[in-house]
Amino acid sequence: MDSDKSQAIEPKLSSNPWLFVPVLYFLQAIPVSLVQDVSPVLFKDFGVSNESIAKWTSIIALPWALQMMVGPMVDLNWTKRKWVLGGESIMAFLIGGIGLSLASQHAYGISLAMMLALAAVSTLTNTAMDGFYILSLPKDQQAKFAGVQTTCYRFGALFCKGWLVILAGGLETRFGIHAAWLITFLVGCGFYGVGMLENRWALPRPRLDVEKSGSGRESGGHSAKQTIIVISGALAAYFALSSVVKLLAQLAWKIFDGTQNGPLRGWILPNNPKVLGLSVGNNGVLAEIIQLIVCVGLLGMIQGKGRKAIQGTEFARTFSTYFANKGILAILAFLMFYRFGEAMVAKMSPLFIKDSVAKGGLGLSTVDVGLIKGQVGVFGIVFGGLLGGYVVGKYGLRRCFWIIAILMHIPNFLYLWASYAKPGLIPMYFVDFSDQFGYGFGFAGYIIFQMSVARRGSFPTAHYALGVGIGALFISVAGVFSGIVQGNFGWHWFYISVILMTIPGLLTLFFIPLDESSGPLAQEATA
Repeated sequence: MDSDKSQAIEPKLSSNPWLFVPVLYFLQAIPVSLVQDVSPVLFKDFGVSNESIAKWTSIIALPWALQMMVGPMVDLNWTKRKWVLGGESIMAFLIGGIGLSLASQHAYGISLAMMLALAAVSTLTNTAMDGFYILSLPKDQQAKFAGVQTTCYRFGALFCKGWLVILAGGLETRFGIHAAWLITFLVGCGFYGVGMLENRWALPRPRLDVEKSGSGRESGGHSAKQTIIVISGALAAYFALSSVVKLLAQLAWKIFDGTQNGPLRGWILPNNPKVLGLSVGNNGVLAEIIQLIVCVGLLGMIQGKGRKAIQGTEFARTFSTYFANKGILAILAFLMFYRFGEAMVAKMSPLFIKDSVAKGGLGLSTVDVGLIKGQVGVFGIVFGGLLGGYVVGKYGLRRCFWIIAILMHIPNFLYLWASYAKPGLIPMYFVDFSDQFGYGFGFAGYIIFQMSVARRGSFPTAHYALGVGIGALFISVAGVFSGIVQGNFGWHWFYISVILMTIPGLLTLFFIPLDESSGPLAQEATA
């Protein structure tokens, strides 16, 4: 692993960033958007309920939350360039496979499984890609290209949830739902493949991007074992906490509701429960108790074996040094809640647009979803991302973080208005433009702050992955929470809850460390 001295070496600009940064982050967004943004529209067309869509599309996105666990393995094995190019090749194959799976009788299950695999490969590739970005550009260029990075990422997302969705909607009337989405995914695979080939030619070979040498407990194979141990522990903890939350929700239903059709009906445990996918009879409470006991037992075993394998290694130091950061509690709170409200809107807004008026939605078509998300939204995210990067780079986060954070969340009030007014297509253009502009503006500060935290120590790739993973974990939580709230209380109360959930994230801005010596990257740069 790099020492403090080696990480202090400033990267030299060996290639024009315009040749690789835009394509790199355009491609980074495509797998993420296909799983998180496009799949809800796809499964809505397949007739799946809103709550199930929110639940399963959040679960298959969990690998991005575990990105914080794989950072050390990526740092300790191969070069970042090899990780990026290898991962992109696998993901091109998986995107095409998802499209072909939609012709199967078991399209729903197979496509979910392949999307989960896509998310897992994307997690490893994105970790390497962000580290590659840090190693390829000097710190002033990192700040100056933050807006470009964000904008191109969002272009990739809008390519999927806008233009590909428009294509699917247009093909549905001619070929049917399954064939339309099959063709759409194959088109997406083609675009991704072209970008992958361009990266093989354009990516530079940074002098700091070298394979790490090590033996014994510091070898690549051992770091993979350490990663598996940590991920296994994280999954056991996740399912244990899931059982605790479900049991508490069941208790809340019993105390405050108790009826099968009341406002808390979504909190009732099912009569055909499963533990880790296996049927356990007809007692939901018992099933969750069994899952909790099993997961706690696994955690105990993993802790005992894992401590010997990890303690005192570079892998362990990547985690310990991150959590030793000045102001770590405020940093963690920021990562958990800054994007929580925005993540709720991002997960559910396509379903709100498609839901019938009788169910509180707008009753618009799949093509309309693509038009709203992919036309006016493109200009909103471009202007917001570029302006956000420019403002943060020129004035620093200390002076402008509150402004960009507030602008990021103001559009939530427009969605609340839309849930009451039921506007048509044209007014929703303005609503989505405002939402995308505010998101692009606020997200530029979010990633620059994460980069500044990552650059403080000896493990920038792993530390950046930790921050991204913690944020992604709570984005997944926000997705599941969104489905529960909307399914139980309807669209009006859903958007009210979104507004309330933005408050904790804003409050963290009072406490996160923004001092000049170790503060955000943009404070040290000029536009």
